[in-house]
Amino acid sequence: MRLALVINRSAGTFRRLPLDSTVAAIAATMAGAGHVVRVEIVGRRELARTLSILAESRDVDCVVVGGGDGTILTAILAGLGRDKPLGILPLGTLNLFARDLGLPLDPVEAAGILAGATARDIDLAEVNGLPFAIWASMGMHPWVVRRRDHMQRGGWPKGRAMLLAALRAFRRFPLIDVTLALPDGAVTVSTPMLFITNNPWREEPLPLSREALDTGKLVIHVAACSGRLSLLWLFVEAVIGHWRASPRLKTFTTEEVRVTSRKRRMMVSLDGEVTVMNAPLVFRARPRALRVLMPDRGEPA
Repeated sequence: MRLALVINRSAGTFRRLPLDSTVAAIAATMAGAGHVVRVEIVGRRELARTLSILAESRDVDCVVVGGGDGTILTAILAGLGRDKPLGILPLGTLNLFARDLGLPLDPVEAAGILAGATARDIDLAEVNGLPFAIWASMGMHPWVVRRRDHMQRGGWPKGRAMLLAALRAFRRFPLIDVTLALPDGAVTVSTPMLFITNNPWREEPLPLSREALDTGKLVIHVAACSGRLSLLWLFVEAVIGHWRASPRLKTFTTEEVRVTSRKRRMMVSLDGEVTVMNAPLVFRARPRALRVLMPDRGEPA
């Protein structure tokens, strides 16, 4: 197979592993399995354009993208995972999508598994026509992510910036008032955080992975917390992996939901990437709309 290996040089893994030797080992592993490998090492500014070109190229059968979940979302937005299968190398911080696919977090080991993997169709989700692969969030979480990114641009380390941004959000404790238009009726909530996942999460300690990747369902989690103490307790339940039956969490399962607010524009995080969108927000499941390389064994879907 003719593989294009696209590496985001800004990926978090390269804070602890050397870029050149790691990429060389990944490419050698894939070439050793009989693939013709073309390597592209790009920065954030060139990433979207490079992926868009490869999505249209007739000289490539599959594109393997190395980076975090935001990098993978960029690949999906560029059109990969439709006609050409998308391979995912875990080079980010959390690597949630790679965990969902059952891939090891060591990038060279993951490359060896991808070299023998098969293409499989799994679900996407979308909001107002914009796709995402894993989850969307509203409320405190996108505020924290945006603040963290701002601090990182000012030179703060990612982990420290995330912690400080989270503490500031916890002190402010902003609530969002939204109405969820569900098939069984409308539900109005006032909440610090709301998450919409593409397929259900497992009940396990953080970071969470998904139980399945092809149910065609969205799962909505609303933090039913009116104060800081209840939100802190919900966070503890999530950390230890006992959150599903929590009275501090409301859960709905659907194929589509319309989210309305008194605000005309709403901040949303999609797979960890923050954007501001015009309301209302219409979330839909897109069953089996993404073709990815998956291990032949240990599949979670």
